[in-house]
Amino acid sequence: MKISEILKEKATVSFEVFPPKNKEGDISSIYHTIEELAKLSPDFISVTYGAGGSTKGKTVEIASAIKHQYGIESVAHLSCISSSKEDILRECQRLKEEGIDNILALRGDYPADAGNFDPENLEFHFASELNEFIETNFPGQFCLSGACYPETHQEADGFKKDLEALKKKVDAGAQYLVTQIFFDNDYYYRLVREARRIGITVPILAGIMPITNAKSLIRTTKMCGCTIPYQLSTMIEAYYDNPAAMKEIGINYAAQQIIDLITNGVDGIHIYTMNRPEIAQSIFQSIPTVLRELN
Repeated sequence: MKISEILKEKATVSFEVFPPKNKEGDISSIYHTIEELAKLSPDFISVTYGAGGSTKGKTVEIASAIKHQYGIESVAHLSCISSSKEDILRECQRLKEEGIDNILALRGDYPADAGNFDPENLEFHFASELNEFIETNFPGQFCLSGACYPETHQEADGFKKDLEALKKKVDAGAQYLVTQIFFDNDYYYRLVREARRIGITVPILAGIMPITNAKSLIRTTKMCGCTIPYQLSTMIEAYYDNPAAMKEIGINYAAQQIIDLITNGVDGIHIYTMNRPEIAQSIFQSIPTVLRELN
């Protein structure tokens, strides 16, 4: 089933997982994660493509298992920055054969260690180009979605230019959007308000990452360029060396974000689980009644 059809009926709760990285290529550990997340009855689970496409070979396999073994709709991430058109055709054909209806279409990050990578000689430069290519070659086959940035993409020349790029992505076929992580809900509300003002009408799901480790929080904010609100930063300073307290702070802070978002009519909550189902379970246990409001 296409996620766009679900979103016509309700706001969604969903999770993101990533293929485990190991030398043996064993992905069995991910199935414990999926089994635990499945107990929370999400509307869908998305599977990342891996940095630079590093685990892309496993994405289709895991997405297929989520749908066919666990009976949960899956979304396969697909990035294009280092892919040829032939690569994308092959990957989409695999998804079609596995009955996967949903693709999160991404540009992806530039490879950090690819000596032969030439950014001036690429077949795809933007996610909007990927959307157009998929729609042309697989018309109506997939529900395409895209990423967006409440605090502006690091490479964008300001918030307005970032919104213009987002509009191109939607016009090219993205039927809903998922935000990068944020810790200040006001940035999400600004994004939705300004997106609607320029004619972006598709659902915008809020991406939430429960940060349960102080060092991880600092690393994540540097990588994603998101702001740490004063309230959260003071708690981190007070409990930096207390792992148990930091875990409680991360779970409770994410839960409070979700309560506020649901109260204000969010289109959906997408939780970046980092393959730690116990964190998602803790959030659900802390606000079960609120989350039931989405069902």
